[in-house]
Amino acid sequence: MLKEANAVGWMHDFGEYVPLKAKYNTWNRDSSVYHNKYPLDWAKAASEAVKELNEAESTTKYDDTVWFMRAGATNSPKYTSVFWMGDQMPTLDKFDGMHSALIGLLNGGMVGFSLGHSDLGGYTSINNTANLQYFRRTPEVLTRWMEMSCFSDALFRTHPSNNPAFNTQIWDNA
Repeated sequence: MLKEANAVGWMHDFGEYVPLKAKYNTWNRDSSVYHNKYPLDWAKAASEAVKELNEAESTTKYDDTVWFMRAGATNSPKYTSVFWMGDQMPTLDKFDGMHSALIGLLNGGMVGFSLGHSDLGGYTSINNTANLQYFRRTPEVLTRWMEMSCFSDALFRTHPSNNPAFNTQIWDNA
């Protein structure tokens, strides 16, 4: 599919979703241990797919292919191009906003996950009038996030969010 789409990369997401009590045909130990190993196998799968594509075509043209993921294990950087901080809220706070993305990038860099990024302006938006809680990407949040990402992120990647019409987008003004 990478070849047919003429793609140069993809989001290799959901490497963290393995049930703690799952049953495996090839894993004879406690399944909760594999839960923590799965992100490494998920990263290896992407790396192996790119290698196989190169071998099948006797080329190295896919060596520049980039994929990013948010789940990881000790040796994941060996098999992953770039890490992504996950789905932050469109806020500036340290709990799950821009500040938390910066903390994640710094901590990741210190343990070997040196190439990382976050969704510019956050992703998870909430428009819940029942609870009178709103988490909306404002022009200020988007601008400040872009300013931070210029100096901290390996990728400068936008994302419209889970509620695009409710949030400021990069194309909304000059």
